Amino acid sequence: MKSLLPSRTQTRRWLFLGVTALPIVFAVGCASPGPPHAPSLDLPEVVKDLTAERVGDRVTLHWTTSEKTTDHLAIKGTITAEICRASLPATASTSACTVVKRLPVQSGPSQTEEILPPSLTADPASLLAYKVQLFNPHNRSAGPSSEAFIAAGAAPPPVEQLRATSVREGIQLEWQQPNTSLSNLQVQLDRHLLASMTSTQAPVPASSASTPAARPALRSKSRKPLPTTTFASAKPQTTSTAQPKTPDDVKLETPKQTADAGGTIDQTTQKGDSYRYTARRVREISLAGHTLELRSEISTPVTVTMLDTFPPAIPTGLEAVPGGATPSDRSIDLSWTPNTDVDLAGYSVYRQEVTSTGQVAGPATRLNPSPIVGPAYRDQTAIPGHRYAYRVTAVDAIGNESAPSAEVQEILREQ
Repeated sequence: MKSLLPSRTQTRRWLFLGVTALPIVFAVGCASPGPPHAPSLDLPEVVKDLTAERVGDRVTLHWTTSEKTTDHLAIKGTITAEICRASLPATASTSACTVVKRLPVQSGPSQTEEILPPSLTADPASLLAYKVQLFNPHNRSAGPSSEAFIAAGAAPPPVEQLRATSVREGIQLEWQQPNTSLSNLQVQLDRHLLASMTSTQAPVPASSASTPAARPALRSKSRKPLPTTTFASAKPQTTSTAQPKTPDDVKLETPKQTADAGGTIDQTTQKGDSYRYTARRVREISLAGHTLELRSEISTPVTVTMLDTFPPAIPTGLEAVPGGATPSDRSIDLSWTPNTDVDLAGYSVYRQEVTSTGQVAGPATRLNPSPIVGPAYRDQTAIPGHRYAYRVTAVDAIGNESAPSAEVQEILREQ
């Protein structure tokens, strides 16, 4: 009977195969983990957008605190921002950065302020550099930000006694001239549109207008000409005839000049609109290749409405000559220099009798029932042999009428 037990030869073969397969089994079941990873240090990312602004004796710093660590993980725990300041002489590129403030911050927009010591708020001006460094709860940091620069030195005085008045050219702004030795100061104005409305003033009917002598032209109360403001960021002018919409918030600035003129005229306002103005002085300084601004505190705001109560300019160049080729077409022809007011509606012509002694007699009579569009008029109601005195006024779209032009006299001679 044959034995069921394996032979000695088969046993040796099975042992050999088992020993040979062991490395394969271990190789399949135990994959290599690779080199070990260092544990995260939870360091906040370095600030990349630090900016600094100087207003009066106050420096304001802005930056963004990241939501991630340098390992791109979410930040855990409280983050502390450390602010340091360094004085940089114009001949040096580096200087020790002295810590001036530490404060807790959260992810997102962050800011802080520093009041400069008196030693840094007087001339001569010098360059200051700020850095911000973020620390984790273990007081570890990935390093400081890049530098943000401001100027140390005397800040310009604030604008005081700001006043706003509606004049024919726009809004006249005036303020107290500064008592300072600083030169090349500029005044920046911020204008905010409070309300835009259509004028409620009704046009003056032609039949009810008073005579030119009773309608003196209004004048600005300014004692001296004032510069006009310009937009801080000018845009190309459009060739369209439509009136472009003025933005609600506009920044304007006066020309840079040696002495503060104490006022300006904003010619970019719209009639019927109400505005709020604030102003500040700006001193520009160049230090070690950096052009920096020292700004004053913002003035007390003033409000004003651009009222259309100002008449157009007085017409000039009035001339009168007899016209007409036949007795039935006799006239005195008038012409004058065109008026350039943007809201001009037309002109009115007034006539008075002149006596044989050369004296103007009687009231002035308006010859046209509605405004004349062009700078010319033919008086076909003149009586031959009579001498007349003529004057012309300009009328705007809502009926404001200028003072009369210079007088001219002419006679339509009898044939």
